[in-house]
Amino acid sequence: MLCALVTRPRRQAGALASRLRTRGIACMVEPMLEVAPLPWDARAALAGRQAVLLTSANASRELLRAAEGLGGLAAIPPVLAVGEATARPLRRAGLRQVEAAGGDALDLLRLARVRLDPRRGPVAYLSGETVACDLAAALAPDGFAVERSVVYAARPATRLSPALRAVMERGAIQVAPFLSARTAAIFHDLVRREGLAETCGGMIGAALSPRIAEAMRPLPWRAMVIAERPDLDALLHAMDLSLAGITDAAPGCLAVET
Repeated sequence: MLCALVTRPRRQAGALASRLRTRGIACMVEPMLEVAPLPWDARAALAGRQAVLLTSANASRELLRAAEGLGGLAAIPPVLAVGEATARPLRRAGLRQVEAAGGDALDLLRLARVRLDPRRGPVAYLSGETVACDLAAALAPDGFAVERSVVYAARPATRLSPALRAVMERGAIQVAPFLSARTAAIFHDLVRREGLAETCGGMIGAALSPRIAEAMRPLPWRAMVIAERPDLDALLHAMDLSLAGITDAAPGCLAVET
């Protein structure tokens, strides 16, 4: 059986692992980031805003958590989400005014410029402590007043677990999908520091976007694939194609399912 390394934060890892297991791929879940909510003044951040910009499902969850204290979903302005994965928790909760961009920050910026008007008031932007693209700075030249609220922290892992070390040394992982450049960079740093970089030579690295691929590229992957578009279905399709001819899976995959 083939085995995949899933490095997503714990709450998001389950969805990816489930999709992989339906393909007959065992999973080793080893989060590279631990996500924790941060206190923020939701009432002040959302009142009078023409829209809310969201770039992660973590921010979506914090927005829904805030809605409970504001009397419900009616207190939430229209939402522009970076992609379907970010929009999905909001739609499932019953929020109707949600529109998803194509999957990356540039897509979201294009959508914001089309849907929003600087004359209609400020825009809220909910994010983590670290952002790959500062939407507030990017939209400022267009006349938008975008006010960022940091609503969660994502703390990087500081070491690989003994279980993952053993599995990597055994060559039991065939593919490692990455949906975040930061996660890919953390993984790169940890495997280099712990002397396991060469074990990536037996794995296919799968990137959600070219930017994520750049963070992965320094490692000696067996091969690298990049999704044709930045969504999970496209990433899984790229993985399916790359794994089709692999017949040399190492034993031990069943033992690392979590």
